[in-house]
Amino acid sequence: MILPNKYVTLTESYIGISALILETIADKKLTIDKLWSKFQRKYILSKKMNTYPTYQKFIYILEFMYLCSMISYTSSHGN
Repeated sequence: MILPNKYVTLTESYIGISALILETIADKKLTIDKLWSKFQRKYILSKKMNTYPTYQKFIYILEFMYLCSMISYTSSHGN
């Protein structure tokens, strides 16, 4: 599921969706909810993807991206 193969297409794999998420982020600091909304508008609602991830899979992909140092996390709880 992480890498595409003959059963999992690139757009269904973690690697493929990670690229789309990175394109959606575009060097901006976004909350997860805002990122999901932007991703939905850009790829799901515009029907640019035949199959699209559920919100749960989206979160798993963000965790994968964080573990691979593709993205970073900053807590918004500041005093």
